[in-house]
Amino acid sequence: MEASGVPIARWRLAATPDTSRRPDADPLSRARVLTIADRCWCCRSKVRGVVGVLVEMSAGQRFAPFADIAEALASSADPRTLAARGIGPLCHRDSPGIPGGYLSNGCLECDALIGRLALDDLLDEHLRNGGTYGQLDCGLGLELEIPATATFLQRAA
Repeated sequence: MEASGVPIARWRLAATPDTSRRPDADPLSRARVLTIADRCWCCRSKVRGVVGVLVEMSAGQRFAPFADIAEALASSADPRTLAARGIGPLCHRDSPGIPGGYLSNGCLECDALIGRLALDDLLDEHLRNGGTYGQLDCGLGLELEIPATATFLQRAA
């Protein structure tokens, strides 16, 4: 028996839920990646640093800062897709200000650390000057595993 040209057994197999994820894992949430433009401190090339994501929820969109979702974002975003949008690699880097370093944005040209504090300051300035989170959408949407109990879900977009 066939349905739309695909044997039903294969169709049912394709429709079964993904069992590769942990059963205790948080559900995937649709999120839009937000970036802000700056200059690399090392090579002075133009960079776009990820400042967070807008998570789509039933109550509307909520902002999640990069520090809260960095690991989920780095593991699910394809580096080539990021590079096509002018975003450097998201990986662990040493920082003189934070012992042991942290997961951070990097320059697309020289891979220098693009500091989280500098990007947070640029984001605050953007919002204080009447900008919105939506204006920072780089056009990249991802499915991220975001904890439902995270504190960022209280911040409205």
